Amino acid sequence: MEKIQTQPNRAKNGAWLILLLSVIVAAATAWIPAGLLLAPAFWAYAGARGKPAWIALPALVYGALALMLYNTEAALGLFVSATAAAFALYYMQTRRISNAYTALTLAGLFLAGLYCAVCLPGILSGAGAFAGSQAAMDEMISFYRTAAAQISGISAEYLDFINTYLDAFSEAVPSFIVAALCAGAGVLGLGNLLFFRLFCRRRKEIAISPMREFRYWTMPRSMMLGLFALLIGSLVLEWTGWTFSDGMSSTVNVLVAMPLLLQGLCVIDFFLARARRSAATARVVSYVLIGLLFGLVQTPLILLGCLEQIVRIRERTQNMPPKPAL
Repeated sequence: MEKIQTQPNRAKNGAWLILLLSVIVAAATAWIPAGLLLAPAFWAYAGARGKPAWIALPALVYGALALMLYNTEAALGLFVSATAAAFALYYMQTRRISNAYTALTLAGLFLAGLYCAVCLPGILSGAGAFAGSQAAMDEMISFYRTAAAQISGISAEYLDFINTYLDAFSEAVPSFIVAALCAGAGVLGLGNLLFFRLFCRRRKEIAISPMREFRYWTMPRSMMLGLFALLIGSLVLEWTGWTFSDGMSSTVNVLVAMPLLLQGLCVIDFFLARARRSAATARVVSYVLIGLLFGLVQTPLILLGCLEQIVRIRERTQNMPPKPAL
C-alpha cells in the first residue's frame, strides 16, 4: 500500500524538477539565442510531464529577460513565436498529428518571430524592413575592404575584383535575408520537434505521434504540391519583372530545397542501412564527407530527394533483399 502511494509522489516531484529545469533553460536561452533550438521543446516537455499551463512559466521568464536584453520588437517577436511553438508542439504531438506538419507549423511560427526580430524595427522606424541587416552587413564589408587594402603586395586589379565582389554582396542583402530567415526557421522547427521526441522517448505515459526511422522519412504529397505551387508562383513573378521578385525567388528556392535535401539524405541513409557489413562505419564516413563537401553535394542531394518524391525509390527497393556481402 505504501508503494502505491509513493509512486505518484515521485512522479509529481519529477515533474516539478522538469519545470524548474525548463525555467533555467529559458533564462539561459535569453542570454544564448541558439538555445531556441531546444528551449520550446523543453517547455512543451514540462507541460507534458505536468500540466499544459506549465509551459507559460518558462515562457514568461524568457520573455521578461528578452525584454531586458533585446529591443522591444525583437523580444516580443521571439517570445511570442517560442511560446506559440511550445504550445503547438505539445498540442500537435499529443494529438498524434503528422510529424511533417508539426515541423512545418513550428517553422512557420519561428519564421514570424525571426522576421519581427530582424525586420520589424526598420519597418516601424520607416527606414525599411532590411535597413538594420543592411547596415550591419555594410559595416562588416567596410571592415573587409580596409583589411584587403592593407595587405602588402596586393595588386590593384585583384583589389578591384574584391571590391566588386563586396559591392555585389552588399546589393544582394535584401534578396537573401528572408531566405536566410526561412532556413533558420526550418532548422529551429525540426530541431525542437526532434528534441521533444527525445525528451519523451522513455516516458510511456506521454502518448505522442509515432515517427519512422530517419531512412524512411518522406514528404507528404500535399506538402510537395504546396511547395510546387510556390515555385511556379515565384517564376511567374520573376517573369513579370516585379521589384521584389529576386527576394521572393530566393525565399521559395530555400523553402523547396530544404525538405528535398533532407529527403535526399534519407535516401542515402536508406541504402547505407541495407549494407550487411560496416553499416555504421559507412554512415559515419558518408556523413563526414557530406559535411565537408556540402557546397558540392547539396544540389545532387536535392535532385535525389526530388527523384524520390516522384519515383518512390525506397518503396520500389524496400522488398528487395540486400545484396550478399562479397
